[in-house]
Formats: sequence, structure tokens, C-alpha cells
Amino acid sequence: MKLKIFLFFLFFSHFSFAYDFMPFDMNTRKVIEKRYIDQPLIISFWSIDCPYCIDDLKKLGKALSKNTNVKLITVCVDGKESAKKAERILSQANLPKHEQYQYAEVDEDRLRYNIDPAWYGELPRTYFYDATHQVTPLSGKISNSFLDKWFKK
Repeated sequence: MKLKIFLFFLFFSHFSFAYDFMPFDMNTRKVIEKRYIDQPLIISFWSIDCPYCIDDLKKLGKALSKNTNVKLITVCVDGKESAKKAERILSQANLPKHEQYQYAEVDEDRLRYNIDPAWYGELPRTYFYDATHQVTPLSGKISNSFLDKWFKK
């Protein structure tokens, strides 16, 4: 099963998606959560047209440079036609090396509901998983005080 998932990501990341983006589909969040079950994790959903998203990515980059034990996953909610611009934005955010995904479902509303039924699509949307994988979802700009408290947990 793991080999099939790996081959799926390898195939689609090479042929269908530009740069380093992997496809984010209905099962991706569950796969990520299992992969990083024993580690603190941040999953950040963002868009190339969202100034707050870009600010948050930069803020996360700065915070993660001091907290290297936390894994980061970024998910661009824009289609693969935006991959070049999305890659440029991510490279300017000074983020640590991390997994980068891009939406890969035609029905984005269904995908979003599958990710989190309480999420209505507002961006940025960030999920903070502590070491025990208690999740704190956050819509909108991330405050410095929130980040400071979360990283001290």
C-alpha cells in the first residue's frame, strides 16, 4: 500500500505538477497525519492571491527557523496553472525545506469539506498539531502571540 501511495505521488508530482508540488487530494491530510503522528506539525493552506497568506508563510518561516523540530506542510489551494507563481512565493518566504502540495481535485468544495467540515474556505487556514496531535485550527492571520504560545507547548 505504501509503495502504491509513493508511486502515485511520484507519478503525479513529475508529470502533472510543476516544480516540487505534490497533489493534495481527498486522502492526503490523513496520510500526512499518519506520517507525522509523533511530531509537532503545521499544515498551512494558502493562495497566491491572498496577501495575509503570504505574510503568514513568512512569519512561519521565521518561527520555524528557531523551532526545527516542527514539521511544515504547505498546501496551495490554487490549481496547477499557478504552480510557477506559487513556487516563487514560497521561495521568497524563507521557509525551511518542507513538503509542498497543491490542490488536485476538480471539486474544491468537496475537498475542502473533506479536509475539515467546519472550514468554509477562508484563507489563510492553518492547522497546528502539537506533539500529541491535538489540533488547533486557525483561520485568518496568525498573531505573534499565538505562535509564541504554541511553540512553547
